[in-house]
Amino acid sequence: MIGRLLGWVAALLVALVLGIATLTFMPVNVTLPPCMRDWTSPSSFRPRQSPLVSQKFRIGFGEARLCYGQPSAKGRAVFGSLVHFGERWRLGANEPTRLYTTIPISIAGIEVPAGKYSLYATPREDAWEIAVNGSTFHWGKDFSPEVLKKEIARTTVGTKATSDFVEALTMTTMPVQDTVLLVVEWERTRVEIPLVPR
Repeated sequence: MIGRLLGWVAALLVALVLGIATLTFMPVNVTLPPCMRDWTSPSSFRPRQSPLVSQKFRIGFGEARLCYGQPSAKGRAVFGSLVHFGERWRLGANEPTRLYTTIPISIAGIEVPAGKYSLYATPREDAWEIAVNGSTFHWGKDFSPEVLKKEIARTTVGTKATSDFVEALTMTTMPVQDTVLLVVEWERTRVEIPLVPR
């Protein structure tokens, strides 16, 4: 009886591990992987103050998933202080912000095939530089040569002021004709990153 029960538990564990591995490592044009923690960093084993947010959305005839750590202002000045102007930022907290897409798209004019990408920003007062990188499984502040050599391209998008104070970094998607706007808002800053199916 106990042997049979242990056999069932082992079979369930194997099925679970294989299921997660399939979702994680299967090509993105077949299935979107879940938002995963980067367990290579010791920081992943500590409680997180910034939750991991997952947002799935339609783009063209495909699907995409956005994964980002959501920090809050908590009474702190954000842009120009917590997030320094002119310095590369992981566009969130913990792991870099990641975008998975099942179809080829352009990210603010940067054309990429279906796949997994990390997004970085270099904020300035009037514009942000957005960098698209092919490395997704690393800690967000890892700017090692190995990660940087996978950078695909950079582009610039303008900033706008929000009408209200935004306490927690918030990313939403807004369909506009054939485009999906990735809207990033925090503190009193709003940035729109156009995602266009190719």
